[in-house]
Amino acid sequence: MNRQEFFSLIDKWMEGSASEEEVQSLMNYYHSFKSSTNWDESQLGAKSLLEAEMEQQLLEAIRAPRPDATPVKRIWWPKIAAAAGLLLVLVTGWWYFSAKPPEGTVAALHVITTKAGEHKKVKLPDSTTVWLSPSSSISYTSVFDIGSRDVDLSGEAFFEVTTAAGHPFIIHSGMVSTRVLGTSFNVKAFETQPDVAITVLTGKVSVASGNAAVPVSPSERAIFSKATGKIITESGVDTTVLLNRRKGILKYDGAGIPEVLAELGYYYDVKIEISGKTTNCFYFGEFNTNSTLEKALNQLCLSLNATYEKNGTKYLIRKEKEC
Repeated sequence: MNRQEFFSLIDKWMEGSASEEEVQSLMNYYHSFKSSTNWDESQLGAKSLLEAEMEQQLLEAIRAPRPDATPVKRIWWPKIAAAAGLLLVLVTGWWYFSAKPPEGTVAALHVITTKAGEHKKVKLPDSTTVWLSPSSSISYTSVFDIGSRDVDLSGEAFFEVTTAAGHPFIIHSGMVSTRVLGTSFNVKAFETQPDVAITVLTGKVSVASGNAAVPVSPSERAIFSKATGKIITESGVDTTVLLNRRKGILKYDGAGIPEVLAELGYYYDVKIEISGKTTNCFYFGEFNTNSTLEKALNQLCLSLNATYEKNGTKYLIRKEKEC
């Protein structure tokens, strides 16, 4: 198959008219192309970053409700189309062929979500327990326990993974994947936050992005920066905080105010802004998100010597003096 035929099949696949044999041909060609030196990163971009971005876009498309959907005209630039089409085949082909159910069955996608202020305790098919934080979602297919156990997470969740020899548990959160065999840990991966954080309570995990991977042990945290694409680790983490978060208790020990406001915004599904200089302001204390947002804001404003007001669906904290 030449490149022209390859991209012609990609168009058929995107239109939904490609047969199973044609999808298999696409996958075969992709794997042969992947091992060659034809990928020009200076023109097409870093393969690992594009792959993660396309995976995230596919997941968002799967999760998005589509009642009375209106066709949208696609605009393709030649070089981006080549990269995007190739990576769409990678992601979808991986799901279709590595997680393909036995003949005669249909793989269904299971999506579990939480609303603002809502916590859910979920039991997966392999008996892994997941505590899903507010404004979060987790998804997996009905062939979840065939081969690797793959789940996709948007938001935050605490996992107690059941040990299953030969069946690694892998959490995909944007550009980061966390691989484990049996352990307990927390993943915080809200889409609009600048970092993804994985904190281990027991056992050991491997956190990877692109070609970089780092091991994370108990009381350690791996932090992936979306801006730099790098992973750093922290040691001596107070893991009791993770257990409290499962109950909706947010505890901070010198956290920056933007971080605190962002998390309160996620938990209560509101936008919270602050006026005034907060560069040298840090918060020590905890919030019980099972209570009202107003109670949390009163508590925060008391520590900052500030006031707040509600403006439509937004909250504005006014701080006149520096910390």
